[in-house]
Amino acid sequence: MTIPTYTLVVAVDARHLRQLSWTWPTWRRHKPGLLGVPMIVFYDWSQVTEAQVRMVVDRPYLKCVPWPPVQWEIDWGAGTCKWDDPQRAKMLAGFTYVPAINVNTPYWLKLDCDTVAMGNDDWIDPEWFKNEPAIISHKWSFTRPADQFVTLDWWAEERKIYFERPPLNMVPLPGAERIGHKRIISFVGFFRTDFTVKVCNLCKFHCLAWRTPVPSQDGICWYLAQRMGEAVVRVNMKSVGWQQWSNDGNVRKYATLAMESHR
Repeated sequence: MTIPTYTLVVAVDARHLRQLSWTWPTWRRHKPGLLGVPMIVFYDWSQVTEAQVRMVVDRPYLKCVPWPPVQWEIDWGAGTCKWDDPQRAKMLAGFTYVPAINVNTPYWLKLDCDTVAMGNDDWIDPEWFKNEPAIISHKWSFTRPADQFVTLDWWAEERKIYFERPPLNMVPLPGAERIGHKRIISFVGFFRTDFTVKVCNLCKFHCLAWRTPVPSQDGICWYLAQRMGEAVVRVNMKSVGWQQWSNDGNVRKYATLAMESHR
């Protein structure tokens, strides 16, 4: 079993470009195989420039894509909490559309900028790709907000989208902040490109311009994989040298430690 070719895809706005300036050196040092694959960085053109991106990511095979398409004036909403923050919604929508339009390899790898690399470069297991799963990503055990899949079931029914499998009917308990179940989280995750194109087309034709039905790229992909009967492989990405941190202080701290450590 061989590892399919893939493209690395990263998203940056001002905050995440700063994080990438700390974590990118750890990716180069501990996972140098990433330097040999095509790479796409899509950037929020209202906050950063392509030149600023290229100052941080010094590598060949780099394509920079402005996001969202500059000809569109998009209302991302006001936002009332973390889960519907308009900036978050904007950048996660990019992971739905940009790879579908720009990736030319069978798979693409999503890496979040707050993810620090450790360990060695022998981290991708070819067995993950057996039977060509739609998603290979870090295992996770809950979804927030708790009603995300209720919203997606409603969206699919209201838009009259046909799927091979029935609605998930994952209704949370009253007042619950999360719903527990086996799913994925994609701070490190492979996505099959033709599956991503299907996701893109559904969102393109059944949402407002460049938006998604909920502001969660991995939530949408996991949901649609279930409804389409696609395979999802849940793995422990932390065990192969990837760590995600929730605030800038920790991202910078552990990136520094990773650069000081031996391979």
